Amino acid sequence: MLISVYITTKDRLTLLKRAVESVLAQTYTSVEIIVADDGSTDGSHGYLQAMEAEGRLTAILNTESSKGACYGRNRAIESANGEFITGLDDDDYFEPWRLAAFVDYWIEQKVDEQNIAGLFDSVIELREDGIHKYNETSSASYTQLRKSNLVGNQIFTRVAYLKSVSGFDEAMPALQDWDTWIRLTKEFGTLVNIGKYSYIIDQTHGEVRISEKKSARIRMAFSRLQQKLQPLSFDEKVSLTDALYRYKQIEIKFSELVTLFLGFKFRKIAQVIKWKLTNG
Repeated sequence: MLISVYITTKDRLTLLKRAVESVLAQTYTSVEIIVADDGSTDGSHGYLQAMEAEGRLTAILNTESSKGACYGRNRAIESANGEFITGLDDDDYFEPWRLAAFVDYWIEQKVDEQNIAGLFDSVIELREDGIHKYNETSSASYTQLRKSNLVGNQIFTRVAYLKSVSGFDEAMPALQDWDTWIRLTKEFGTLVNIGKYSYIIDQTHGEVRISEKKSARIRMAFSRLQQKLQPLSFDEKVSLTDALYRYKQIEIKFSELVTLFLGFKFRKIAQVIKWKLTNG
């Protein structure tokens, strides 16, 4: 079974090389790598063209103005030849057994005979203060994902499934993965965790991640997500407001604090106030 792995990148050549090498080092070898470069000017084009000439990957080179990661992801999905597909951010990397673990689980658990949209895995995040583990829930249903992204930024699924839900919404300024998993589970069923900790998120490299994006951009993404999920129950509204305030740079709105209060999110309110008092 061929697995397509897509990577989107822009001006992070050193990190990109590490990401690509982690896919090339997989113990499961029936793999195609598709890298979508979003207008890099740091030598990434040349590296990708050389790797493509060697037959080690397929490069999608955007030499125009930046069109965003979702544009690249969707072009990669369109061109994928694999039966299955998964993604990798250019500043993260795979453990060598990641793809084999997904395939083994899919076969051994007879996933195609169940109401399962795809698989995901718990992650290890490298931060300046040490190693942290996330996304450890055993599964994530459509109902659960309407409240919180329990999955993270990558899943393993059939190419046909991602194509069926039209891939990633290129109009979303953030939260694109979460939005896609919601639509995928609504159509095809639950996402299941294989629990191998095979995806490494690197927060130590100093480049920008979503947690550092501007408040207005994150607010816009949450607003668009909530519009898509209408009608929202009050419980869902509380959970989404809670998720919004996980980003420390978000400016406080009194109406949202009221929502959290009515939803008994007292600890979150105290946490937000503490952040603001500490950071100004």
